[in-house]
Amino acid sequence: MLQRCAVVWLVFLFTGYLYAGEPLFVPHGAGQAGMAFACTASPGHWNSFHNQALMAGSRDFSAGLSFESRFMMSEMSSKAISLVIPGSAAPLGIIATHFGNGQYSSIFAGVGSALTISEGLSFGLQADLIAETGVGDYRNIYHATFEAGLAARLSPDLTLGVHLFNPLTAVNSLPSSISAGVSWSPSPELIIACDASKMTDEPLSLNGGVSWQVLRKLVFRTGYMSSPSSFAFGAGYTSGPVQTDIGFIVNSLTGVTSSVSFTWIINSR
Repeated sequence: MLQRCAVVWLVFLFTGYLYAGEPLFVPHGAGQAGMAFACTASPGHWNSFHNQALMAGSRDFSAGLSFESRFMMSEMSSKAISLVIPGSAAPLGIIATHFGNGQYSSIFAGVGSALTISEGLSFGLQADLIAETGVGDYRNIYHATFEAGLAARLSPDLTLGVHLFNPLTAVNSLPSSISAGVSWSPSPELIIACDASKMTDEPLSLNGGVSWQVLRKLVFRTGYMSSPSSFAFGAGYTSGPVQTDIGFIVNSLTGVTSSVSFTWIINSR
């Protein structure tokens, strides 16, 4: 038992880099995982929490559930619940996540919104609270920070997105990250996205992904990230107001990270 706990702690300490981005916020959305998290500029329910500016103009009242298992280990699993409430002036996005087990856990909660600055240009902001809980001599730690994003529709087919997480590194000593990406959709069935992201003390990561919709209800996805070198793939299926997605990220060093997510369109305006 002690050996297993030690392994879990070591894996947690040395695998925070597995996603170039927020170290205390495990990114969610199996559809996004299937595209190697190249999602800074692609609108969608889960993407709204990777770049809050993408929430602007949201017309759907939607909710989501997401589950992820890093390296197929229950001790490294994470769960998320999210809600996007549309608004004529500013929509509201709420997300809460839990990562870890009885030995160590991290709870992340965020509330954000977005505004349309001008035609094709939007700005988003989210306030975050993070609670880390450990056993034994490890004390509980609480953090407060924020993140912000911009989204610009350069043409009907091309969108640019920029996202910044925790610009308060000098104050709270938490790592920060910045990402920028483009999303090109030459047809409603095809999305091609590319991101570049940089986290404090970590190398630049280049992420790319493709989403292809077939038979109207079925979506296939694939992607690649450079740091760490990982391939991604996944699929999604829509039945009525519910979309179900699965995603896998494969790394030769750590194995497979799997995820599944559900998105409900509660009310579409």
